[in-house]
Parts: sequence; C-alpha cells; structure tokens
Amino acid sequence: MSPDVLLRITNSGEPIPAAEREKMFHRFHRGAARQQKIDGVGLGLSLSREIVRAHGGELILEQSTDAGTTFAVRLPLA
Repeated sequence: MSPDVLLRITNSGEPIPAAEREKMFHRFHRGAARQQKIDGVGLGLSLSREIVRAHGGELILEQSTDAGTTFAVRLPLA
C-alpha cells in the first residue's frame, strides 16, 4: 500500500443538514443555496470529487457541526 497525503479543509459556516449530506456531491445539487439565491449551478463539489478520484484519491465530508464543516481529500503520493 502506497503512502497517502491527507488534506482537511474546514469552514466556519452553517452546518450542512444531515438530509443534504448524501446529495451534496451530486451534479447540479444546490441545497440551501437555492433558497438563499446564491449564484452557482451546483457543480463544484461533484467536479472536485471527480478530479480527486481521477488521481486515485477520495474527497469526503468528514463532519458538519455548529463548529464548522470539514472536508477531507486523500491522495496517493505515488
């Protein structure tokens, strides 16, 4: 098994509702952004995950609480 690099990204925004977490990596899914009239088409996370997977890695939502939301990117070093 080759060594991996792990990158964690955390924000301090509102937590992502549990019902939205499975859908957030689907193309064109915008969740609460739609109700808040935030610009975008809902491709950011789905494209990010596809790019990471194309490099043999994984992008996941680790946690989402009042303290913030954390995403993790794991990529192989070799």
